Amino acid sequence: MGETMNFVKVAKVSEVPAGTMKHVEAGGKELCIVNAGGRFSVIGDRCGHENARLSKGTLTGTIVTCPMHSSKFDVTTGKKLSDPILEMGGLGGMLSGCPGNVKKAMTQMFQGIAENQRLIRTYDQPVYEVKADGNDLLVNLEGAK
Repeated sequence: MGETMNFVKVAKVSEVPAGTMKHVEAGGKELCIVNAGGRFSVIGDRCGHENARLSKGTLTGTIVTCPMHSSKFDVTTGKKLSDPILEMGGLGGMLSGCPGNVKKAMTQMFQGIAENQRLIRTYDQPVYEVKADGNDLLVNLEGAK
């Protein structure tokens, strides 16, 4: 039993089918459990850019894409693979029916938000050791890599 001392049960294997992700909270941490082709990984579930849940994003192989601004992370290492995508492209079309002064004010506001978002740093995600024990998924919450 000594080897599982730092591990806590966070989910059932059956709750995270291959190619899916699941949000769980354990030990005061928000975790994203990933099943990439039968291999489980666990990373922090909050993107460092705008605090979105990565588990709500998309999974392609071992790469999770943030649902908010498309930052990409490798779920096996936690490494950030790409920064957020901050585009203002569709703004003009959305405001086309607005009066000129409203359009100008809204454009300035959104440009200011985008400029401030560019200053936010997006860091690698913590990675936690995970193992299956029967149908239970256990995670070591002490010592994120």
